[in-house]
Amino acid sequence: MGLALGLCLISAASAVLLFSVPEPSDEVDPLRETSATAPVHDEAPDEDGSPTAADDATAVSPEPSPSQEEEPQEEDQDNVLLRSVEEEVDSADGELTTVSGEGEVMGDGSLLTFAVEIEDGLPGKDEDFVEAVETILGDPRSWGNDGERSLQRVDSEDADVRVLLAAPDTVDELCAPLRTNGYVSCAQGNRAIINQNRWVGGVDHFDDDLETYRIYLINHEVGHTLGHGHVPCPGKDEPAPVMQQQTLDLQGCKANGWVHPDNPTDDD
Repeated sequence: MGLALGLCLISAASAVLLFSVPEPSDEVDPLRETSATAPVHDEAPDEDGSPTAADDATAVSPEPSPSQEEEPQEEDQDNVLLRSVEEEVDSADGELTTVSGEGEVMGDGSLLTFAVEIEDGLPGKDEDFVEAVETILGDPRSWGNDGERSLQRVDSEDADVRVLLAAPDTVDELCAPLRTNGYVSCAQGNRAIINQNRWVGGVDHFDDDLETYRIYLINHEVGHTLGHGHVPCPGKDEPAPVMQQQTLDLQGCKANGWVHPDNPTDDD
């Protein structure tokens, strides 16, 4: 009798425990979700080569640009600034190679030399990037400073400026302690470090104008190596200054990649 009563009590207690367990919830606890931090602005180094303080503002990260999976249009292949539109990557081989060869002296005035470096293992053709950089920096609207400076590509270690194309992971390492977050480019010392994903994909608010964005990207980061800092948009619908942080926001300005956009070109 006592044994039977004890078993009944144990069974009843087990039933209470079974029915008291709550059903698992499908709702996500918002306190457990991680928030995203916007890419920190690309920072210009101080005159002594050390990076400036990063902007710690927190916001939603911009959506990465969609990969360029479609074959470039035939007319784009005739435009050196639109070649090698490849898929975006996270990393490459990690080895950096200075592209051999020298270009012609472009412009007049005191000579500024630049070398082009490319991380091994990136998609696309090295010569496409080299030719694009030469075309941009040799344009009268670039850093020739209205005839006061000439530019020439060289392959020597003592080049005045080094323009590097690298995968996001490598950019993050080379730009540290600046926080590029796999998204933006940067300048460190005399090196303009270009994020490959921005080169091939641009940014959404340029409205698919990859040519203008590429011009901006090279001129902006090279501008940092020459000692120029960031500037704001001067007014709504005005051309954005090349040293404005256009990768993040146009601030009401119109996209522009040139240092001196009103200078005449050889085609004028």
